[in-house]
Amino acid sequence: MRSGPSRGRKTVCSSDIEDSSDSDLFIAHTPTGRNIFDLPHTPLTPIPDSGCHRARSLPPLSSDGIIESSPIIGTAVQHTAIKRRKGQRQRLTTVATNNEGRAEELAEQKEQAEQRKANTLNATLASLDPQGLTWSDLMTYVFNPVYKQGRHRYGGFFNTSGAATKILNHWISPQNPAHEEVHEWAVGYVEKCVAGKGKIINQLGFLHSKKETLSAANILNFSMQGHQEKLRKHRKVAMRLFEAFATSPRQRKPGGLSAARWAKKATTVTCAALMLLGEFSQRNNVLGQVMGLYMYASGAQKQVISVLSHLGLTESYSSITRKPRQQRQPKPWDMGTLRILSNCMRATARTVAATGLFGTVYDNINMVFRNAEQVMGRTDSQENGTCATIWPLWNAKLEDMKVSDLQKAFDVAPPLTLNQILLNPTETLQFDQCLLHCILRILVTHGGEKFKKFTDDLKAAQPQTKDTIDLHKTDLHPLPGMNIDESTIVGNTEVITAILTELGLLDGKGEMNFETLKIFAGDQLSVARLCALLNIRAGHEGKFGGYGWGLWMPGLFHTKIADMHGFFVTHWGKPNAGTRNPGSLSFHNTVLHRNPILLTSLPPFRTLRDLVFVSLYARVLHCLLLVSGKESLDKYADSATWTSLQADAEKILYQYTDPARVGELRWKRREGLGGDMVFENAILFLWDALISREFADAVKIGDSGRVILVLKVWALSFRGSGRTKYAYEMLHLIHNLSNVWPKSVCKLVLDIWLLNPTGRPKSWVEVDLMQEHMNYRIKSFYKAHGSSTSWEWLEMIVPCVEVLRHLAKTMNGLLGVDSGTRHEPVDLTTDIPELMVSLDDLHVYREHQFRILDDDDPPAVDIVTAGLQSISDVSNSPLDEFNSAFSKLQARSRLTPVVGGSEHPTHTLAPPINSIPTPELRPNGQNDSSIPSPACESNDETKSGDSESKNGSELDTWAQYRIAFEEARDKLAEPTLTRDRAEDVALDMDEDDYKSQSSDDGYDDDVSHDSEGDLE
Repeated sequence: MRSGPSRGRKTVCSSDIEDSSDSDLFIAHTPTGRNIFDLPHTPLTPIPDSGCHRARSLPPLSSDGIIESSPIIGTAVQHTAIKRRKGQRQRLTTVATNNEGRAEELAEQKEQAEQRKANTLNATLASLDPQGLTWSDLMTYVFNPVYKQGRHRYGGFFNTSGAATKILNHWISPQNPAHEEVHEWAVGYVEKCVAGKGKIINQLGFLHSKKETLSAANILNFSMQGHQEKLRKHRKVAMRLFEAFATSPRQRKPGGLSAARWAKKATTVTCAALMLLGEFSQRNNVLGQVMGLYMYASGAQKQVISVLSHLGLTESYSSITRKPRQQRQPKPWDMGTLRILSNCMRATARTVAATGLFGTVYDNINMVFRNAEQVMGRTDSQENGTCATIWPLWNAKLEDMKVSDLQKAFDVAPPLTLNQILLNPTETLQFDQCLLHCILRILVTHGGEKFKKFTDDLKAAQPQTKDTIDLHKTDLHPLPGMNIDESTIVGNTEVITAILTELGLLDGKGEMNFETLKIFAGDQLSVARLCALLNIRAGHEGKFGGYGWGLWMPGLFHTKIADMHGFFVTHWGKPNAGTRNPGSLSFHNTVLHRNPILLTSLPPFRTLRDLVFVSLYARVLHCLLLVSGKESLDKYADSATWTSLQADAEKILYQYTDPARVGELRWKRREGLGGDMVFENAILFLWDALISREFADAVKIGDSGRVILVLKVWALSFRGSGRTKYAYEMLHLIHNLSNVWPKSVCKLVLDIWLLNPTGRPKSWVEVDLMQEHMNYRIKSFYKAHGSSTSWEWLEMIVPCVEVLRHLAKTMNGLLGVDSGTRHEPVDLTTDIPELMVSLDDLHVYREHQFRILDDDDPPAVDIVTAGLQSISDVSNSPLDEFNSAFSKLQARSRLTPVVGGSEHPTHTLAPPINSIPTPELRPNGQNDSSIPSPACESNDETKSGDSESKNGSELDTWAQYRIAFEEARDKLAEPTLTRDRAEDVALDMDEDDYKSQSSDDGYDDDVSHDSEGDLE
């Protein structure tokens, strides 16, 4: 472009003008202030393009003429930005041009290199033909280690990543004539590789399950995931093949399968691999053994197990149950898996017993042995036997369990007093707090959703005593079933002997170590038989035959049953009274439309318990509305606080559970001044039901201190309701805890009479309930069928019950199919309101003077007050009779036994330190001339010992056996609530109040021990 007049002007192109957002770019001002576009346009005269206007020495112009451009307009800043953008575009164009040139140059160089490479390779191949060689010969020479061309193999081939894969991909191409050969070689190689890994796994032996070393730990430690990890490590190729075979391309895409579905697929692949390895070697039988036991534990029949055995999933049914061959020394592998496992569990139980720190519980089991065809000598039979379980003691020491300490404490123990039975002021206050919390728990749990806001406050207010058991899991070790009827004294003797023999605690002479206490628990009947045995043999037999080495611990579950039985007798009422007795249990059973209950046939324990508790819940909620004046529970919850709820719960406790108020109303009725039988019965019902609920809660929480408070009250109420056997047992227990047992033994008993099979909070159960539950499982699941049903089979299968149960639960969890048999608690949202409406309409908890029941419908008995009156009766006091019997036993225990006596007696011969004189030992209806009198021993010890030995030899011991047997037989006639169903012995029957409060505790199906669930 020219200079001169255009000097100093700026030229911009049209695109630059369009890029500018400033409108000033389109306006240029002249010195006169006019727009440049308003000036008159004068066309310029073009200069002809001739060579004379340019020096010949200059190079030709790069363009053909003038390059037209837009005028340069805008401010200085805009001019700078425009120039910068323009420069950037020019640089990009230059770089692109240079890159394109460089790429063309590189492509040309690559092409030349490939051409040189091809020429060289062609020349190499051409040089082979004149020599009679082939490319195959060259490859063989390079890759065969014989020719020692490792440098060429590695540097020229193997060192290049992906070279081998590229060559193999070419070889397996369908266009390759050698495709089939290469494919066959690859399959054969993988086959050899998998077979070799199979041998390695067989040598490692982690899939072996030798019957010589079979144990519960081996069975319970089975993990599909653990075996999957080991197989992935040692059989990577095979596992990849299995996974490829089980996974479709669609499933491999992101999101094709969920994590749970991938886990299930991994389990399937692992199971298939284990089954195939089982076919590779019969020693790889861990899957077959575990699955066979699992199928048996789950109730699978022989046909099902046989079919699965043919599929390779389990071992055969005969391998599971086979008896050992008749040999002098049968080998371990001659027996079936179940029998080997049974022997292992029995050995484990002996190991626990060898420590001395164990407890034993036993109970009768009734079996019906049925025969498919009844022929001569083969008919159905009712068999009565015994099953027992031992468990390691918690927080126990051998030095706290010395027999000598117990004997010394027994010898100087004072008699039981009435004050020790009754609650003292401190215990009364504590017991009221427990009942108050029981009311609060019912309100929060069954009051509706709006009451759930008080859950945290309820947990914080939970009463607790110093005797609460520390949380731990109780390991259970069942013993072989025994074909012994333990309903008699002799039967109990045989059971104790059989248990100690099984545990290896008796020597060849039938004796054992008598330095440590042996703890036995059972129902009231069993404990009574053992106490009677001790009474009979005291002073006559020592060591094992004297039974002074035993600590007899009562089972609290049967105590709970006795309480429900007494409650039924007290509060059932007249069945056809209808609304004339609207607070009776029979009327509420009708209101709820439940199955009728006949007095001639006692109902199942769980049926009665559920009816009592649902009536209790409705009464507590109804009384809440009465004390608060609210119309409904929701309206109450809207304005209630935790403080107001506590205050109203106290009103319920002191207004509607006060037996003294009942006594006052009944006095008015006798005086003709008023009285209300319906209201009186309602108060007593609520009082008795609250105590029953408190006992269940105390057991479930594992608080032995709260349990003792209830047992003291039941010591009176059992006598008032006619449960005299259990009333006597309560006296015996309270006396032992208060006066007889050393403190160390008392602490031990309070720590072990409740068990926790799961190790979770709020999962404690009574020791005898655990045995009842186990007996039910034995009868329902593990009983043999047909001709195999026998005591020999039960002896074998019972020790395996616990490990089989754990195995079934573990496998259900591993396989994700733990549906179980439990179901959700029954919804009471209809039953409770229905009873509340009935209570309100019929004014059950509103006092109406002169309201009476039918003449043949007597009012409910205040069983606590009646029991107190009975036990404190001066003329015929059960407490005096108990103390008299205890004094007799003390006197007898001081005598030197005729059989098994020690040359150095540990008992003192001084009279006991109590105010009650030692009476003569006088059996009922027997001539006592030959019975030694303890009163003769106080002067001359030597003379006393000789005299007692002489008289003891003349004592008719079998007469006392006969008397005790007759007394026991008479007591057997007393009926009790039946326990024939799973729910009657379910371990989670008291779980309902805790599920809603402790969901964070993880309290799930395992607490029920696979029971049939909670019906509440």
